[in-house]
Amino acid sequence: MMNGSDRELDFLFAEYRATVEVPEAGTHFMPKLWERIESRRGFAFQWKRVTQVFVGSAAVICLFITGMLVVPRSAAALNHATYLDVLAEAHPTENLAAQGIARYDIPESNR
Repeated sequence: MMNGSDRELDFLFAEYRATVEVPEAGTHFMPKLWERIESRRGFAFQWKRVTQVFVGSAAVICLFITGMLVVPRSAAALNHATYLDVLAEAHPTENLAAQGIARYDIPESNR
């Protein structure tokens, strides 16, 4: 038992079959189909892919930099020197002697 909406749907399907040609499924059906799909992809699709790669690369770079900042450095890199040790390293006695601050006449055993 068919009501009016079923008849309308059947009529719509019949009209569709009459207007749309059935593609022939030969050996080149899929390559030609993909060729048509690729030809419709334009500049916007390519731009979308470029931006996706750029954003992904930026995220990886940010994670790498964050990892470099968060991960503690090795114990050899950390210097537990005192203030005087840092000053002595920054101002060697040769430089101080040239400025008249340090004296070289003190024997090595007393230094």
